[in-house]
Amino acid sequence: MQHSPRIPELAQRDRFVRRCVKEWRVLTLADEESACVPSNRLPARTVQLFWSSAIEAKRWAKALAGVDNLQEIPLQVFAAEILPGLQSGKGIVGVDWVADPVEAEVEPADLLLRLKSEAVHTFLSVCSDKGEVFLVGAENGPQLQAVTRRGVEIQIVQVYPTRAEADRALRRLGGKRVIADPIKDFKESTLPWVVERGHLISLEPIPGAGPVELPAADMRARLAVVEAANKKSDRDVA
Repeated sequence: MQHSPRIPELAQRDRFVRRCVKEWRVLTLADEESACVPSNRLPARTVQLFWSSAIEAKRWAKALAGVDNLQEIPLQVFAAEILPGLQSGKGIVGVDWVADPVEAEVEPADLLLRLKSEAVHTFLSVCSDKGEVFLVGAENGPQLQAVTRRGVEIQIVQVYPTRAEADRALRRLGGKRVIADPIKDFKESTLPWVVERGHLISLEPIPGAGPVELPAADMRARLAVVEAANKKSDRDVA
């Protein structure tokens, strides 16, 4: 029978996601074998333990391994390598484990999706602070890529936070040039163009972990939230 997470489990999972994206890292025990326990709800599977708080991680390292030695894993390594490995090995992720009878045990694929979704805000904050995004250009405007979603072919426009990433994509995709698009022009010209044609925006908020695809209107709304937060932060500092 499929397990339906309870509210405390969901809160624990979501807290883990927010903290890991904010700190851009996760923690586990230096002794990885000690950070593996049987699942409370799926007896045939094992749970690999990770934490977002160093205080909690050290506490449970001492309890499980006898020493409080930890290893810090960069978020991109966790998302691009460890979670896919756990998924292929039928492992489950224990997030901020505290030895409760019912723990927040998360499927790796689900956790990866949530981490990438949370990291979109960070991606857009970086672009907003720098004042521009980068696109791969074709002959007349951004280069489009055809993808199939649920049996329907759609076009996507890929957005990059740095020129270096766009340059690498240019070589891979065979584009004509890199376009540096100021945020103002991106919001007022590029995104309306994408909306009008029904295309999607694609970005990779955690390098190497795969893209997130968003409707252009959603991207515009998220950018507005980021810019409002940045203005509030500037006012608070002043």
